Amino acid sequence: MPRNIMKHAMLIDETICIGCHACVVACENIYEDSSFGTKRTRIEQHESRGYPYTISRFRKFMCMHCIENAPCIDICPTEAISYVEGEEGGMVVTDLEECVGCHGCIQVCPNEAPMMDDEKHVAIKCTFCAERVMAGHIPYCADACPVGAITFGNREELLEKGNARVSDLQRRGKSMAYLWGTRDTAVFYVIDIDPHIYRLPPEGYIEARKSFELPAGGAFAVAALGGAGLHRFWQRTQEVQRADKKGDLQKG
Repeated sequence: MPRNIMKHAMLIDETICIGCHACVVACENIYEDSSFGTKRTRIEQHESRGYPYTISRFRKFMCMHCIENAPCIDICPTEAISYVEGEEGGMVVTDLEECVGCHGCIQVCPNEAPMMDDEKHVAIKCTFCAERVMAGHIPYCADACPVGAITFGNREELLEKGNARVSDLQRRGKSMAYLWGTRDTAVFYVIDIDPHIYRLPPEGYIEARKSFELPAGGAFAVAALGGAGLHRFWQRTQEVQRADKKGDLQKG
């Protein structure tokens, strides 16, 4: 049975983002599961053209919540990453208790979403505030944006809103205006310059991956990580086993 596509989505209008980092601060204030410098979402500034005609734009980096066949889920050797089940689900989330810090998700994510927490040895990423969304609320970053650049809601409605915004920009002379993300992800970007300037991957990567499926979990996925990932997987497994054994001894 095919998995139900997430009915929610996030529309980020990068043409009005002012790079204030309010979304980043709101996220960091709520989630205390990461060490300094490790962020679930972050803002990067990108420039095009040369002086004195430089155009500056900001991009909100986060998990794009691939609507199906997420590379991070396929590569994870411990099945720590999964889709949230249920009618209101579809978000890609990580169980940090199961994460072994093997770097697999970091290596395969086309959107550069996961970040390694070197102190806690786990990969941190955006979860779309899954529990909050499941309860009928919007993610904290969307709630915090002071200029309305981040909108969260029904996927079909946001597609319509995003396309309308693009049409308006094109009418105003922004010939490169484009709605990115409609084919693969639950996050859409309104942009008005070339996508590669934002370091956005080509669209259609889900369809491309279907011709070369990665084995889900297990030893094959671990092997795909290379020597460093395999070593970290073994090391972390030993740590978990020692902790479990110690817990059993304490209980006895």
